[in-house]
Amino acid sequence: MKTKYFGFLRPSLLCFTLVCFLSPRIWAGPKNPIQFSGTPTAYSFGGTSISLYPNATVTLPSGEILEFSLSGKGLRQKWMAIIKVNAYVGIHYLDNPAVLNSQDPIGSLAKTQKRMMILQMLQNVSAEDIRAEFDDALDVNGVNLNSPEIASLREQTTYSLNAGERAYLIGYHVPNDSFEHLMVYTDKKSITERGSTLVTDVWRTWFGIPVDQEMAALKKSLLAGSGKP
Repeated sequence: MKTKYFGFLRPSLLCFTLVCFLSPRIWAGPKNPIQFSGTPTAYSFGGTSISLYPNATVTLPSGEILEFSLSGKGLRQKWMAIIKVNAYVGIHYLDNPAVLNSQDPIGSLAKTQKRMMILQMLQNVSAEDIRAEFDDALDVNGVNLNSPEIASLREQTTYSLNAGERAYLIGYHVPNDSFEHLMVYTDKKSITERGSTLVTDVWRTWFGIPVDQEMAALKKSLLAGSGKP
């Protein structure tokens, strides 16, 4: 019988695990590397109103500035016993949203150079919940749990995120470097890591095989309006 967790959701826990577990190359850059621009639009997610901006920039530790445009958003829900709760809002930005298609989201994301997923937390998530759920989210998508970067992530979960806080996951490429680079930013810690398929594996959480019907609904929302091949 599959274990029922009274806590946060599997795929979202993967995301926050990245916040806690990335290898110990901690970035000592600007306090807030993410900036938003354009005219915000207010959206309601399960009764919670959040204003989203059409454009964003991220300043990397190297000083390089990445530019993004909003590509999708959606509500992640989770069953807790017999009650379905609103867990977080996923807000997705890409350097070129036009390349994303609903038939092959992972394949189309490979055509991008930069991507950012923001998790706007609507529930508290503990370190214990993160550790318990991390393996499951990866396993559903066939991610190698023994790869060095994933092993590092799994070892280092130490703290939680609370409702109202955000985690930012930024994937990008570096010239003359075949690795995928990941930067994770929260008010508590900023970390950078790289791996051969690290960003691709992380993004399978939302655009790969959903772990449940509620994640499938979020995936559909994130892809709403995307093109088709």
